[in-house]
Amino acid sequence: MNMIYKKTLKGVEETALRSEGLQIKLRTYLKLVDGVKSADEIKRANPSLMEVDAALIALQSEGYIENLK
Repeated sequence: MNMIYKKTLKGVEETALRSEGLQIKLRTYLKLVDGVKSADEIKRANPSLMEVDAALIALQSEGYIENLK
């Protein structure tokens, strides 16, 4: 999964305000999304994190991140 993601407005607000009550685990992954690193690069840089792909898919389906176009 070599997609590059960026935070949506909802994701930026959640990172800054913690307003949506996002699970701590998913918030950890959300903080790693920067619009520059691919999902593969995030995995390589954070080998202790598991299920990166599943977390990114969940964040995308909940509207916190989107594919960079």
